[in-house]
Amino acid sequence: MVSYYLYLLAAYGLRHFPRVVSKTLTRIITYFFFLFRKEIRNNVRKNLELLCNGRCSSYAVFHNFSRTITDFLVLSPDRSREVDQRCKMRGIENLDAALDKGKGVILFSAHQGPWEYSGACLSSKGYRLNTIAREHPSSRVTELFSKLRSAWGMQIYPTGEGVGRLIEALRMGEIVVLLIDRRFSTKGVQLDFLGRKVSLPWGHVILSRRTGAALIPCCCYYEESGSIAITIGRPVESHNASVRRIAQECINRIEVHIRAKPEQWFAFDHLWPEAQDE
Repeated sequence: MVSYYLYLLAAYGLRHFPRVVSKTLTRIITYFFFLFRKEIRNNVRKNLELLCNGRCSSYAVFHNFSRTITDFLVLSPDRSREVDQRCKMRGIENLDAALDKGKGVILFSAHQGPWEYSGACLSSKGYRLNTIAREHPSSRVTELFSKLRSAWGMQIYPTGEGVGRLIEALRMGEIVVLLIDRRFSTKGVQLDFLGRKVSLPWGHVILSRRTGAALIPCCCYYEESGSIAITIGRPVESHNASVRRIAQECINRIEVHIRAKPEQWFAFDHLWPEAQDE
């Protein structure tokens, strides 16, 4: 309940205060998040040690995550022009070519960059997006987040009933967005990720097999100017390949983006527990 009112208060302040105040608020959120979330802070540090040998700043990860929350809380359809101007989209022709086949598209990505803002940008251009979202510990926060996303026309489904809805969306030729760098259930497949074996999801591959939808990598990140870069890659070829091989190719595609912008990769769980004591 407390978190719900804090989000409401933050959303109100961000929408009504001058931008300089918003930036200050973001820095305050970053500081307290970094200071009091010790377990998450340690997980981020361990992941970055494996990713870039400690050359990356864990505090920068927290700062960039706070930026994504700030941008998410101020999202509203009446700011569609601002959203469109801020986003720089590359590879949209890859998405359009796949959609023209009428079997839908599965956009897969990592927990990286301002994906909520990027989703709003795609929605503002008329693309119909569907995804599954983990529920927040507070049901009222879950409801608040769902309203913010749905205001742009994005369809958000709970994990319990989402798969069937996603199949329906793909069969209607729509887009499904899935983040594949973290496993949220007991099901997964052992893949090579950032130089180590880790169990990761393969549901995106199964969905593609069942519906014929194209598997297309995408990423988003903040540029130094404050603009948001959105890159949509070429489809993953899946003819006559095993599910594991396709899943590996998908994770290879997003690993490139994670290595390029490690301070914008929001891996708050430690992905390689076996490496904790090394």
